[in-house]
Amino acid sequence: MNWSVYIVAALLASALDAGLGGLFQIGAVRAEILPSIVVFMALSAPKKLVLRGALFAGLIADLFGPVILADGSPLVVLGPRVLAYALGAAAVIPLRGLLYRQNPLSNSAAVTIFSSFAALAWIVVSILRSVVTGGAVPWWPATGTSEVVVQCLGALGDGVLALPVFWVLTRTKPIWGFETKTRLTPGVAREGL
Repeated sequence: MNWSVYIVAALLASALDAGLGGLFQIGAVRAEILPSIVVFMALSAPKKLVLRGALFAGLIADLFGPVILADGSPLVVLGPRVLAYALGAAAVIPLRGLLYRQNPLSNSAAVTIFSSFAALAWIVVSILRSVVTGGAVPWWPATGTSEVVVQCLGALGDGVLALPVFWVLTRTKPIWGFETKTRLTPGVAREGL
């Protein structure tokens, strides 16, 4: 895998999410591009690199996406999305063999699954952080249930947004440098006559 291409793509996606995020927002539900980049990498890169790439993307997401507190002040906390993206990548890795990667709907489903697991992990980490520090959760004064609904709708939005993003990413697949291994199985055709 070409790490420089992944880093540039992740930074560009985070910048687009931070700068143009309002274009992909309906009410409190916001779709993001970065999960599509991570899932594209997770479906194509070697398994040993997927977790590292997801941790890096989570770090970028934490840096570019501060949590807005109830009083309107931004708070940059490193860690919640790092752990959330790692859990999301761990949920996508078993799907690699099940998905037909040429079908855009299967890629969109993988992004939705990734974003759902990442959203639930982010909620759990935020609750634990508020319990330990004694502060309020980022979605205060709303309830945790409403935040779960908002995050799950955001995961569906990520899946819809993944359709055009994956179309672009599949056109650039040769520059990503993913290793492709073809398994050769012995048989009559390979043995010769």
